[in-house]
Amino acid sequence: MKRRSFLKTSAIATVPLALNGIPVMASSNIESNALDVLANAAVNCGKILVIIQMNGGNDGLNTVFPLDKWTNLNNARSNILMSQSAVLPLANNSTTGLHPGMVEMKNLYDNGKLMIIQGVSYPNPSFSHFRATDIWFTASNSNQDLDSGWLGRSLDKIYPNFPTGYPNNDMPDPLAIQIGSTLPFSLQGPNINMGYNAPDPNTLLNVINQITDPAPNSDYGAELTFLRLMKDQSNVYRTAIQNAYNTTQSQTATYPSSNKLGDQLKVVAKLINGGLQTPIYIVNHPNTSDLHSGQVDTLDKTQGAHRNNLSILSQAISAFQQDLELMGKSQLVTGMTFSEFGRRIKSNASLGTDHGSGAPVFFFGAALNTNSSAVAGTAHPVPGMIGNSPNLPLNATVSDQVEMQFDFRQIYSTIMQDWLCMTETQATEVLGANFTKLPIFKNSNLSTAAFEDTTFMTVYPNPVIDQTININFKEKIHSAVNVKIFTIQGTMVFQNRYSINGHFLPITLNKTIAAGIYIVEIEYNNRLFHTKVIIS
Repeated sequence: MKRRSFLKTSAIATVPLALNGIPVMASSNIESNALDVLANAAVNCGKILVIIQMNGGNDGLNTVFPLDKWTNLNNARSNILMSQSAVLPLANNSTTGLHPGMVEMKNLYDNGKLMIIQGVSYPNPSFSHFRATDIWFTASNSNQDLDSGWLGRSLDKIYPNFPTGYPNNDMPDPLAIQIGSTLPFSLQGPNINMGYNAPDPNTLLNVINQITDPAPNSDYGAELTFLRLMKDQSNVYRTAIQNAYNTTQSQTATYPSSNKLGDQLKVVAKLINGGLQTPIYIVNHPNTSDLHSGQVDTLDKTQGAHRNNLSILSQAISAFQQDLELMGKSQLVTGMTFSEFGRRIKSNASLGTDHGSGAPVFFFGAALNTNSSAVAGTAHPVPGMIGNSPNLPLNATVSDQVEMQFDFRQIYSTIMQDWLCMTETQATEVLGANFTKLPIFKNSNLSTAAFEDTTFMTVYPNPVIDQTININFKEKIHSAVNVKIFTIQGTMVFQNRYSINGHFLPITLNKTIAAGIYIVEIEYNNRLFHTKVIIS
């Protein structure tokens, strides 16, 4: 049997480690190629990303309520929709509210520590749990099959001989840790799965004490030797993880009882407090979001299975965020929730919802771009929200879907560049295309060094004078183009659409644009082109 096949199919390839009874999988590779490169860059960046997976397809319209579309929403799902007065209002956001089971997340939003990204999906979405999850894990197109995770592929390129020679002085800790009972496909590299599972640390005693029987001189013996190498490596990671976990913390948050997501995040918080260099953590919501029936209680629509799920999420995130603040590391950690898809606009007759497409994604943390003054006048002026309330038809049918406003790979690209210190070139290589970033993080400077390509267009004069940017295209254009201008902090200050017939485009700017360095973005023929300009 080939080593690759053996490892991908054998349960022995996972190595036990548990903290307070919670299985922990340490990995140099997470979810896909993109996260893999991202994780490596993050080691020297000092930032940490925590991903919460909500399995099953969370109902975004019963999580984030479009208050400005209430009549249409009620027409579509009157059998499961609560009273509008029960929805939690949000500060500085009159169009949007949260489920009443999310009091803690509402408080985070009101205090600038929670962000909602509306309508996240991808073109031609899949409604299969397995296929949709694979797409999110691999960052593939809907018609593309990839056999490795977006983090796994990246780590394999950076560490091509893994696991031989690791850990080492440059990277003594795992690049990613999965808290949960199963290894996600995101941790699958091109050749082996990079994760380790540890339900019981005691089973590693033979490895710790170097008690092993000689391996036979056969194909089986070769595989056994390789597995022992992985065990030895995992034992070193185990020591680092347990040392971090056992580091004393002067003050700790109170986590909710009987909350398995909170238990997982508590472990993550202890590892962060203990100084582990791991930049990526993945945890899993313990309950399914696949609520085709019984989503709400018959007598009280604010209650039911979905409220229970959202309360678990809200209470766990709140305690985790408080823990980060108590240890003084809240500016270094951000969290993200996702589910493989959303639900249909129209509810079914069983007090539930069926598989859909677009859904909101949450970010939480102290480094989000939620300041009112920072977003005023931009394309997304509501502090704490990117995008608008979903566009709901007056009388939705069973086929109507929440429309996509943002491709999930825009979120990945933003995380990689603005949070985990990757370049635009790296992000493009990992994702297979250039996806426009979103203004998720505050004080996230664009890398102006990446915007020196003059093969498509040039700007003159540069520095710009008299608030006029003259763009000369290298090829003759007979089309409309979208033009955006960003500060190096990623704030959009100008947007317009022009029809061009030739090589030349003059752009007259608003005189309120201050002097400084800016990025001009041209969208043409479904591609993005950038150049750096200086406005004097």
